[in-house]
Amino acid sequence: MIPVDGTKIAKAYQCPWTDQLFDNKRKYVAHLAKLRKTRMHKNAQLRQRDKIFNEFINQPSFEALIQWIETHPEFFFDNIAKSAWWQTKKGFDNHREKFTIKIRKLDLNWQDSVSNSHSCPRGGVENWNRSEDKPTGYPGWRGRIEFSMYRIGNSYYGSELFEGTGIDTGTGGGNGVDYGYEVRIFASDFPQLEKMAMEKRDEYMQAKVADVLANAWRLPPFDIPFKYQADKNNDK
Repeated sequence: MIPVDGTKIAKAYQCPWTDQLFDNKRKYVAHLAKLRKTRMHKNAQLRQRDKIFNEFINQPSFEALIQWIETHPEFFFDNIAKSAWWQTKKGFDNHREKFTIKIRKLDLNWQDSVSNSHSCPRGGVENWNRSEDKPTGYPGWRGRIEFSMYRIGNSYYGSELFEGTGIDTGTGGGNGVDYGYEVRIFASDFPQLEKMAMEKRDEYMQAKVADVLANAWRLPPFDIPFKYQADKNNDK
């Protein structure tokens, strides 16, 4: 609520949020109504983005995650918009309808401790100097991601595309359209993928116990690999 009474009056009405001055109450009340509507719209947008983000992080598999990314380019367009230089802000939204993403490659292997030197899961901590009083890693996947995206003007937004989403890109780069990066995905950032990983680990441990009891020692080290390569002849 934006109260009319929360204003300073001295020959004019001053808005406590914008500091704008109005010479009569009618103009001031109209300003408050417009401000309230704008804030409600922004709050609604935030709630909708939170809902979409929750859907994104709860995909049940990497295949589903790839499909979600490719069918929700507007979500990542908004992600890029937050990082755009002020010079490119003007007319930025004109590219929204044309914006597309295509995952070309996703090659991952499980690690019980993915380094948190430059990134960490939500709620976690980074530890670039390897302090002994902090974790030095979290369970998850590490590997490489390659993708193509619609180029916005002459800009390069490859690293900004997934910023803050839980798909943490590292060393790499691109030419404005095609990009490739080292990637880290912490399991706890994606609850359904983490659930899948824990179920597979339980299955592995049961098999390992049976293997030890049989004195077979046949099992390789635990891993949950994911290998995806897009069909170059099918960009749909």
